[in-house]
Amino acid sequence: MNYWKPFSLCILFCTVIAGCRNVTRESDVAEFERVYELKHKAYNTELMLTMGYMQALDSFLLITSLETDKICSFYSPQNGMKEVFQYGTLGNGPGEFLQPLLTYSYGNSFGLNEVNKQELIVLELDMTDAGPSVSEQKRLKAPYKRKKGELSLPDYCFVRLDDSHFVSQVCAGENNFFTLLDDSLRPVKRFGESPVREELPSYASRTRLHGHLAAHDGTMFFASNNLPYLACYQLKSGRMQKKWSFYYNEAHYGVRNGDLLFDREKSVGKVLGLNTDGRYVYLLYLDQLLSEYDFKNPDKSLANKILVFDYKGNHVAVLSLDCRLQAMAFSPKNRKIYGIAHRPEPVIVEFDLPADL
Repeated sequence: MNYWKPFSLCILFCTVIAGCRNVTRESDVAEFERVYELKHKAYNTELMLTMGYMQALDSFLLITSLETDKICSFYSPQNGMKEVFQYGTLGNGPGEFLQPLLTYSYGNSFGLNEVNKQELIVLELDMTDAGPSVSEQKRLKAPYKRKKGELSLPDYCFVRLDDSHFVSQVCAGENNFFTLLDDSLRPVKRFGESPVREELPSYASRTRLHGHLAAHDGTMFFASNNLPYLACYQLKSGRMQKKWSFYYNEAHYGVRNGDLLFDREKSVGKVLGLNTDGRYVYLLYLDQLLSEYDFKNPDKSLANKILVFDYKGNHVAVLSLDCRLQAMAFSPKNRKIYGIAHRPEPVIVEFDLPADL
């Protein structure tokens, strides 16, 4: 299947990797304390998709895709990963979506970011006598004040921070990298440092430095897609304050003509996902040179490791996977990692978290 057309606007956020000379090298490299070899369990649940996103939600696993008849599919780990419910279709009416991106789960609710509308739809999973159902709680849109002659980049990838706030990416430069928003999606304050010291035009910063957000109980993490950069911010007294940030591997990049370029022959690693369970933060990581990336080849485009850090930024562990994943979700209650793997067709797989994590 071809997912590039349904996700055409998302390509705006994909990094165009280019080679360069005279690159900058920055690093705060530390060894991981432990390395674990994880063995997967595959479920007999073939997924009819090329690209999917997933979140653990209540006692279910939620997978979203624009390639299936229903956008949201719910699976039950307790019942052999049986598909138990579907919701949402493509369209512009009630219960319909144009280009939804699954960005978070929070208790029994989850968020779909309508990328083309800069809109967040908050939905809730309800358990009834007839089985699970989904109800749409609200559709939110952050207001923007456009100034004539200035490029105004909207927020995207909205993530629930706590009961009263959301956070989102902007990636528009220093002190303008994220937004703290209230429960109605009204912006409270822009915040956040750029992963690079060099000043970049807003559009270049947006396309080159975007990444993944994860949050838990007022603490937010950000991992850049193509730079080995991880940052942590925490909500205190109504403001997001930076706790720490660092490069967990060597970074090879340079700035030329107002654009950020990566040395493809030296830069290692690509982050495909980010998650947190309130104790650790997990990076779904492709451990190879950027020059070797090939989205048509699962062995060159899907992640083979999960890097684990604690809330102080310490390097805790590397989870080496025996199959490659395009997406992951965590169930701290069940001590499980779930993923979408290609064997060679997409299927749901499961790993046990190490006992001492």
